[in-house]
Amino acid sequence: MRADNKEKIQAYLKEIQDINYRMLCDIDRVCNENGIRYYLLAGTLLGVLRHKDFIPWDDDVDIVFARKDYEKFLKVYKEQAAEGFEIVDYHDYPEFFDFICRVVDKDTLIHNQKADDDYYGGRYSHPSVDLFIYDNVSCFYKLQLLMLQFVYALAMGHRKDVELDKYKGLQKLGAMILPAIGKLIPFKHIAKLYDRISAAGGNSAASWFISNDQQRAPYWGKQYQKEWFKKRVKGQIRDGYFPCPKGAKAELEMIYGDYMALPPEDKRYPEHFMSMEIVKE
Repeated sequence: MRADNKEKIQAYLKEIQDINYRMLCDIDRVCNENGIRYYLLAGTLLGVLRHKDFIPWDDDVDIVFARKDYEKFLKVYKEQAAEGFEIVDYHDYPEFFDFICRVVDKDTLIHNQKADDDYYGGRYSHPSVDLFIYDNVSCFYKLQLLMLQFVYALAMGHRKDVELDKYKGLQKLGAMILPAIGKLIPFKHIAKLYDRISAAGGNSAASWFISNDQQRAPYWGKQYQKEWFKKRVKGQIRDGYFPCPKGAKAELEMIYGDYMALPPEDKRYPEHFMSMEIVKE
């Protein structure tokens, strides 16, 4: 990597992680004031255990709630967010990006050359904290996952483009037919159906799954044992301490295997970094 490009990436990461930290602190404040439980998740949780901070090359934040806490958070944060922060709620728009609500810094726009800002109104080109949901695993879990995949494919009809080259065989056929059907159904109805299937598991289930992920490895379909979350511990990021599950090590081993091992150097790159330009609106 050229030295000048590396310097630009480091400058980008410093700016983004400063914003991400402020958003996480504000979320933590609102949750504490309203008795809402949440946990650090995925790369953010991994950063706490492996780096005692954000992962040095990570440029977003992932947190997760059980559904009841998630729904309460969406309601109260829209009213209590600090100035400059807001929730981007997929239910509010006719186009489909994914089923993930986000807290964003609306005053900072990251120029993302892969995003179609005209189509999505630029709302996915801001620094973000992704809000994931733990839903109960149903007695018919494989069917539950299959139904969610079916509804996700319908929702793809509300994207501008479906990248068919990602699929082969019957999957490619489905990627052609199901979005075409979904395009005829208003997205708000598809979103409600996705929520209903996600929340169909009984409360007696021993495990959760992340229902609103983008249906990709290594997270989709994994079962998170509820016993991992009976107690919370505090994980440090910078000068702040944020809630992590007591069973964080078991969770990370399930997702990543040897989570303490660093990835190859060519993989230590910000996932959402596209153009190295950050603009204050």
